[in-house]
Amino acid sequence: MHEMAIVQSIMDVIEQQAKLYNAKKVVRVKLEFGALTGVMPAAVSFGFEVLSKNGPAEGAELDIVIIPVKAVCMECSAEMVLEQYVPFCPVCSSPALKILEGRDEMRIASLEIEETVNEPAGDSPSCSEGLGCTNKE
Repeated sequence: MHEMAIVQSIMDVIEQQAKLYNAKKVVRVKLEFGALTGVMPAAVSFGFEVLSKNGPAEGAELDIVIIPVKAVCMECSAEMVLEQYVPFCPVCSSPALKILEGRDEMRIASLEIEETVNEPAGDSPSCSEGLGCTNKE
């Protein structure tokens, strides 16, 4: 089950960010995975529950978003969202599909935290780019 290794990496980032932003608790985590990664949301949820025990993310709400496969045909220029991946254009049958989204995305889209100490507005560090962190007081 490769999901446990993925969740362990996610927990490492969450713990690092919690320390960086003086978080008392991580309240919510939003994760995004491309449909073609094969990640099973139930396995990620289970791994998150197990690996977050006694850490800043214990009890956090977990939102998992699966990004659908979006592609464009390089022959006929048709753009499509594929329910099930097939390597041929459903419009012209060309094998020249370029996947735009849903392939290998694996990211922490956002973290919502509670700070240990309430700091005046403007004194709090902003979250790392790409994490979309929000502070909940």
